[in-house]
Amino acid sequence: MGTVKIILLLSYLLAAFLGIAGITISLLARKKGANKLNNAIVVFLFGMLIMCGYDWFIYLTNYSFLGVSSTLSMRLGACLIALLFAAWVDLEHNMVEVSALAGPRFFYRIYAIAHAVLWFIISVFFPGSALYTIKFLLLCSDIVLLIMMLTLSVVYIGRMFLERSRMEPAYMIIVTTMLTWNYFSFIWGEMSVYWGNSDFIREPLDFTIIFWLIVNIATIVFVYKVDFSQAYELSEEAPKAKAFDLEAVLNEMKERYSMTNREIDILRLVYHGLSNMEIADELFISKSTVKSHIYNAFRKADVRSRSEIIVMMHAIGMGEQTGVSGNAEDGGPDRSSSEASDDTE
Repeated sequence: MGTVKIILLLSYLLAAFLGIAGITISLLARKKGANKLNNAIVVFLFGMLIMCGYDWFIYLTNYSFLGVSSTLSMRLGACLIALLFAAWVDLEHNMVEVSALAGPRFFYRIYAIAHAVLWFIISVFFPGSALYTIKFLLLCSDIVLLIMMLTLSVVYIGRMFLERSRMEPAYMIIVTTMLTWNYFSFIWGEMSVYWGNSDFIREPLDFTIIFWLIVNIATIVFVYKVDFSQAYELSEEAPKAKAFDLEAVLNEMKERYSMTNREIDILRLVYHGLSNMEIADELFISKSTVKSHIYNAFRKADVRSRSEIIVMMHAIGMGEQTGVSGNAEDGGPDRSSSEASDDTE
């Protein structure tokens, strides 16, 4: 097996994998809330997956899928791309959301579906010679389909540029270019027979998977950034956690519980985990004085331990109601100095 053929086969597999991955991401995004854009993405990706599968089969069977002629294989492929065109224009429309283009978009969808169905019926149920007879009509309908798609795409791309968007226009340009090239490849291979050559020109068709692969790569990046990430990211307007400000908490406790400056200085060191002896050394006071201040601070705040006072600090810092009574005169515990000493050692 030649190197080129190996590369092409790997490209088919990778394109199929990316198509399935893109569909999976879109379906996950839908769980957070389906919308028209999400639906259009899923339809387009399913179309891409079918197109890649069809391309792969006709490539492996030397463009005679299910034993049919190469020209019929090309025509069936062109019909599938016509439906893919309709899905792509729908996706572009939902990206831009221009109500003035709803009418042209709807007309193009009807034309593309009718084009695909009509030529599929003619190709399957009429003899091959019929296509030779109406080759001009076939060529004209293909050109109209392509020009209409390109016109709508240019309008959508221009609108996105006016909105100063970057990612969407780049994605539209990539996909529109790749779809156009691949459609030309199918028409080229088919028309090379109808216009007098004995064999169809297959070289452009061999590399259509490369362009499908590029489309799938661009689409999965677009799906992740625009559809999936927006569905799962936290809202910018969601309330953010309030940052803890120890000094603001201590100032509030001083006012709320009528604490002295020395009691606040000691509570600051208690919060940082210093023992009574370490606090005494830090503030150049005796250990018994530290115990006395801690007892008074605990009594005013109506708490019984260091852990309780720290929990209270965090509750105040987060804006929560502490439910404390204020001080001993308001119903707080009247504890002895020895009890406070044991608890704060």
